[in-house]
Amino acid sequence: MSIITPDYYETLELPRTATQEEIKEAYRNLSLRFHPSKASQSLSQIYEYKFHKIAEAYIILSDPNKKGIYDNYGKEVLYNGLKDKNGNIKGAYKYTGNAMEIFNNFMDKTNPFSLIREYEKMDDEYGSIFNSANGGMNEMEKKKLDNINIDLPCTLEEFYNGAVKYISYKKIGLNYDGRTSNEKNVEIKVEIFPGYSKETTLKFPYQGNESPGQISSDLIINLKEIPHEKYRRVNKNDLLYIHDIKLSDALNSAPIDILTLDGRKIKISMDEIISPKTVKVVKGEGMPFCDMDNYVDNYVWDGKKGDLFIKFNILFPEYINGKKKDLIVKLLKE
Repeated sequence: MSIITPDYYETLELPRTATQEEIKEAYRNLSLRFHPSKASQSLSQIYEYKFHKIAEAYIILSDPNKKGIYDNYGKEVLYNGLKDKNGNIKGAYKYTGNAMEIFNNFMDKTNPFSLIREYEKMDDEYGSIFNSANGGMNEMEKKKLDNINIDLPCTLEEFYNGAVKYISYKKIGLNYDGRTSNEKNVEIKVEIFPGYSKETTLKFPYQGNESPGQISSDLIINLKEIPHEKYRRVNKNDLLYIHDIKLSDALNSAPIDILTLDGRKIKISMDEIISPKTVKVVKGEGMPFCDMDNYVDNYVWDGKKGDLFIKFNILFPEYINGKKKDLIVKLLKE
């Protein structure tokens, strides 16, 4: 399964219309909920990961300049910076991993550890989301909520080129008090990388249903392939293309033009008479290889692709007059 990192608003569980007060409140509650000091040994990596993502999201969305760049241009421009009128790069941002410093600065007027203890007591009263509750419910006894499964149709072009898609779904989510929940409408961004297929399953950890005293479920996205008129994926990374060709061109071994899934036109020469059994193989024009097992951050496409197999649908003329037909038959017999 592949894991996709949500955007900053999704990380703080906020709509894109959130105010600065809502951003601060979301950071306060989530940073307390996922503070590493609250994690059991088995969940320490998950808490650490969430704690850093929450801190980075807060730093961006609480800063009007960074937020403006992110809202208007996205993460790539935020990370790489904007060019001024003189061509100089300004505003490039890089997260330095200082989540604890961000937390301590945010909580500078209170004792953060007393807040954590207060939050834990509130969790214990109702049964905490992950840790053991005072009422005797331990981590092993807690049940994980049912995952949310969503099918996401994709075209073969999207699997070939990559794409960004947005999906909306409903979930039961915890309120800021951590004790009550209600139904929420959530929109997330899904990145389709070159080489993904209908066999790819994307997993968003703990982005499913939430409930007090239960382990939050995952959001599972199952990619589905929309059939293509001309192309079909075979052998995982190869493509099969059905090319319509006139009988006269088939007999003359005429070169053929193919429109690829990324919009290129390639000319392919034929060195034999084309028959219904002919298969032309074009090396390196199949689907991109996608050898990603765990995290999208690890995904690097080296340009390697499978092969393209071309089969032919020979178009016979609908009518041939008698004399021409006799001549063709005679020539074919010879």
